[in-house]
Amino acid sequence: MKKISINQCGILMVLCIFANKILLMPSLMYHQTSADSIFVLLVLFLLDFIMLPIFIKLKKVYKDDKFYDVLKAKIGVFFTKLIYIALLIFFMFKCLLVFSITYVYFKQQIYQEEFIFLALIAFLPVINHAIFVGVRSFSRTIELFFWIVIAGFIFCLVISLFTPISMPLFFTSNSSEFFSSMYNHVFAFGDFIFFFLIMDRIDFNKGKTKNLYFYSLFAMFLVLILFFLFYAKYQSTAFMHNNALADLLVFSVQFNAIGRLDIIAMLTIMFITLFQIEIFSYAFCDCFMSIFPLNKTFSVVIFDILFLLLYYVFIGKYETMVASSLFWLPYLAVFVNYLIPIIVIFLLLRLKNNINDS
Repeated sequence: MKKISINQCGILMVLCIFANKILLMPSLMYHQTSADSIFVLLVLFLLDFIMLPIFIKLKKVYKDDKFYDVLKAKIGVFFTKLIYIALLIFFMFKCLLVFSITYVYFKQQIYQEEFIFLALIAFLPVINHAIFVGVRSFSRTIELFFWIVIAGFIFCLVISLFTPISMPLFFTSNSSEFFSSMYNHVFAFGDFIFFFLIMDRIDFNKGKTKNLYFYSLFAMFLVLILFFLFYAKYQSTAFMHNNALADLLVFSVQFNAIGRLDIIAMLTIMFITLFQIEIFSYAFCDCFMSIFPLNKTFSVVIFDILFLLLYYVFIGKYETMVASSLFWLPYLAVFVNYLIPIIVIFLLLRLKNNINDS
């Protein structure tokens, strides 16, 4: 089996950490906790970061085993399938949320009207191709563009420094608002769950595992800086601006003789979104093939049909998708983000006890 390197795994981690946090989330979080949203973000990042050593330990113990097979051997087929069904739903709605937010951004910035059919025709074949070629192939593609994307991201942060900013006002929210905001936005996290699914396709022999910590902390640092600069720029009007990374360039789109700079944000967001949906759609199909004994082609067809049906029938409106991510999807996210790693911890502790007893 062709595997991805540790560096490629780290690059995928950066994109998962960026998912659903660099456009709409700063505005949504500001509604509840104002600039204290930075501290909410920090706590949620910390909870996610705890999963990384759990994943690394699991990978080292079960070097070439699939996560599905490990769970099946330890907790049985029935409970393993239940977990994978939860993961299946989780990653489908991750795809829908990423697509919905980015679609509205491009509709507002470029087309000024509905272009959903063009968007679907443009991105679905690319996503399907990524699933067919496998995680190693699309990881290598992402690796080629990665530092260009990061350069675009940092460029947006740096240019915002040329506009008026001032220190955000902190410690204005109470504990109830703080924890409520944590819960409402938990669906946007769970950034390391994907790597449990592909742990058998990661080669830990090439590279150092500590690089995974570097990539993860690097991505979290960039998102924290984005939140800080966004709140420093907009202060009390932050809730009105729904595209944080792009809105940092507002009032600075004309820079001397260079011309409009917001094209940098558009291209950066476009690549990040495409790569994120590739990752999440691949995770969906991987879960589907683990639950049902069907081939990859069938899983891709099911993904496309469910994506279109859910987008048109269930979601319909952008506001409905966002509301779902804040109200009922957090129930699912709490199970996936935290209960699954807890199950893994118990499995590892049980294995250690068995080794000590023997």
